[in-house]
Amino acid sequence: MSGKIRAQLIGATGYGGLGILELLLAHPNFEISTLVARDDAGRRIDEVYPHLAGRCELVVQGPDAVEAGADSDVVIFATPDRVSQQYAESLTARGIRFIDYSGDFRFTSTEDYARYADRHPSIKENTHDAPSLLGRNAFGVSELNAEAIATAPIVGNPGCFAVGIILGLAPLYRDGLVEGGLVAVDGLTGSSGAGKKPAPLQHFSHLNDNVVPYRMLNHQHVVEAEMTLGRIGASSGATVDFIPHLLGTTRGILNTMHLTLTKSMTREALLGLFREMYAGHPFVRVLDTPPTLKGPVGSNYLDLSAFVAEGGKRAVVMTSIDNLMKGQSGSAMQNLNIMFGLPQTAGLERGPLYP
Repeated sequence: MSGKIRAQLIGATGYGGLGILELLLAHPNFEISTLVARDDAGRRIDEVYPHLAGRCELVVQGPDAVEAGADSDVVIFATPDRVSQQYAESLTARGIRFIDYSGDFRFTSTEDYARYADRHPSIKENTHDAPSLLGRNAFGVSELNAEAIATAPIVGNPGCFAVGIILGLAPLYRDGLVEGGLVAVDGLTGSSGAGKKPAPLQHFSHLNDNVVPYRMLNHQHVVEAEMTLGRIGASSGATVDFIPHLLGTTRGILNTMHLTLTKSMTREALLGLFREMYAGHPFVRVLDTPPTLKGPVGSNYLDLSAFVAEGGKRAVVMTSIDNLMKGQSGSAMQNLNIMFGLPQTAGLERGPLYP
């Protein structure tokens, strides 16, 4: 037990839980105290995911069999919305910090949470079960909020689409360069973003060789994107018109963002803004060429580039991430490193996979 940070993982058998489990197993400073999940409770994790053979043999515990936070320094909720709200007050009262994948603690007011919940197709109730804790939490976009993340008892991991949109537009909103605060975003995503449980939309015969737009102009991740971008620097509000598209591929998110600048700029000047803002941030790569869906797959990188149309006023910004890494478990690991005073790159050194 050599003084390592003990992490309890709740929701261990979904894709999000698997992603952070893989990272924790390779991390020099963390160890896993307990794996908790409703699905596959009582089975060894390497029986659920055979590729873990020889790497992890922990038995998955049911949520009624182990206390949240037991024998742990931190709890990771890789769970659907409204799960961590049930445990939040007890954990914080005991001084146990936690990070949550869902939208439960991305917001610091009940009003912002209600806007998000109203858009979420799986949330039936827009009131928050732990309102007294809103304001003590930090929104987990590592590159923007490291100072708050370092000390917060609760970190709300960003949504997968949102992190690509926010980091792709933050310098422009910060400097008041987005005319009318309006941006139009086309997002492409692999099917793993919908999670492990099968559904007709992800059925192979439907999704293969297909592109499926969904939740047009009403996706819940827009709420956190507008909230963050509209309150940064010189910005005075943000409107994000977003249409996600589901692809017949497994991993990756590519966001293409269209906007009008408040002043004419060259492409070199625009790219210079991104290089200035993200200098020293190891996981943001500003490229001269357009990012591709596959470029960052398997890694915690966000690839970014920007282009300016003739006349210098109309701009396009593109970002690409692995939705299960920078869009989920990689961001969570980066935030955990910040929470415990470790280098942000610890346990995240692996590069993209190609081809």
